[in-house]
Amino acid sequence: MLKLFTPAKAPSYRQERVAEEIRFLLSQQLQKDCLPIEYAEGGDLLKPSVPITITALDVSPDLRHAQIGIMPLGGIEQELAIKFMDANAWHLRKFLAKQLKIRVTPTLCFYLDNRFEQAAKIDSLIMKSKNTQKN
Repeated sequence: MLKLFTPAKAPSYRQERVAEEIRFLLSQQLQKDCLPIEYAEGGDLLKPSVPITITALDVSPDLRHAQIGIMPLGGIEQELAIKFMDANAWHLRKFLAKQLKIRVTPTLCFYLDNRFEQAAKIDSLIMKSKNTQKN
């Protein structure tokens, strides 16, 4: 994940509102399944066969950058999903520019969010430690 900004304090109310609006609009676009770039230049299929979930969205304090965590359903085809979203980033940004009522539309930077994998690993470690304490 790129660290375009490191917040020194909690996000402002405006940052949170913009982030929620971007999440809502991007989710709508992903549900409509109408993104134009589905094939790479070599003719390989870029579009994953499973739906993509937006798991996290952080907006920089100046509202110029948005980091978007995504995860395909079931965690399969992760690399394909990130390539697909990166290829369509310009189209998504153009869509956001028409919908959002802000001066500057943020640049979209996608990354694979592995929070669920980390949570599952922590849960398994906790369960393992509970089982060893009982014995």
